[in-house]
Amino acid sequence: MGAELAGPPDGAAVARVAHRVAFFETDGMRIVHHANYVRWFELARIEWMDRYHVPYTRYVDAGLHLATIRLEVDYRAPARFDDRVEIATWLDHVAGASLRMAYCAELAGRVLVTGATEHACVDEAGRPRRIPREWRDELRTRAAPDARDA
Repeated sequence: MGAELAGPPDGAAVARVAHRVAFFETDGMRIVHHANYVRWFELARIEWMDRYHVPYTRYVDAGLHLATIRLEVDYRAPARFDDRVEIATWLDHVAGASLRMAYCAELAGRVLVTGATEHACVDEAGRPRRIPREWRDELRTRAAPDARDA
């Protein structure tokens, strides 16, 4: 991921989630505990799927799951209790049996954290499975432009 990412590329389908920082999300230094950013990524990813793909429950109903196999987080600035944060997410890459989502959390236009998660499509027993072709083709139309030919 790295420091070069500051937001979604032009042409990618982007879901934005507004989040008000709760007191329980903060730590002893009165800032958001680092693990909570990962939770925010998941909230944004599920919103993206609902809006641009299929609800995650459709994967479950098909006997599939998107297992997280990699997580990247770049912390740039802290968020604090009662901040109104916006988390943007977009599909960065899709392949036969995996996809990568990217994230950017901002506070009043200032980047707090960027990150990415990679997910492998697996069956109920955890064995790798291809993302159904119809879904994969649809996903490619919503991805960042440079990921559409993957």
